[in-house]
Amino acid sequence: MTVNTVSPAIISRAEFNRNAGQTKTPQLVRMDFTNLVTNGGFDTDIVGWSDLSTGDAAVTWNAGGYADLIIPTSGVSQISTPTTTVIGKLYNLTAEVVGNISWGVGSTAGSSNVFSTTAANGVYTFSFTAVNTTSHISFSHSGVGSTRTVDNVTLYEADPSDDAPWLRLPYGYSVGRTGMIVRDGVILHPSDYTEVKDSGQTWIKPIVAPGVSTEFSIWGSTA
Repeated sequence: MTVNTVSPAIISRAEFNRNAGQTKTPQLVRMDFTNLVTNGGFDTDIVGWSDLSTGDAAVTWNAGGYADLIIPTSGVSQISTPTTTVIGKLYNLTAEVVGNISWGVGSTAGSSNVFSTTAANGVYTFSFTAVNTTSHISFSHSGVGSTRTVDNVTLYEADPSDDAPWLRLPYGYSVGRTGMIVRDGVILHPSDYTEVKDSGQTWIKPIVAPGVSTEFSIWGSTA
């Protein structure tokens, strides 16, 4: 695949029209991008996630703002949520975990087409290629008499060449020199992102990886 990479500058409409010799500005359209995981921060509850635990195991919300996977005496503690994905595209799944936790991505809740395991506390990123339009993300553990925690779960499409997260614009749209990108209410400078174009499709690659609550608003145009 051959791609063209540009670093656009934001200029005024008057300057754009003068430089391009046009009499009107292309229509800009706002496109919002958020974390593909619903309630990945567990700030106030675990709504959007299903408790698939067995035995006397359970998943509960912790007032500290995370999910506890608990196993008093038996069973497996497991939590799962569905996300919308594009078949064949690469995704980065990131989470902050405490303890030894297994990650799974499958076609149904609790199933795993691909999986990974963390061995220590920390923030981990797990990459996978989607095989379904709905990918079910699961976290589980089977350590009897112990508790594990999950927090700050994010999912973004990634560039297959370097695994960096990127935002896919609707086909035919781009930011170019007339649009702009806003991250959590702050307008990004062109040095803060890269615009990648290929065969009519445009992606935005932010230099700083998105966080669990990061929101992007992009104004783009078909011109």
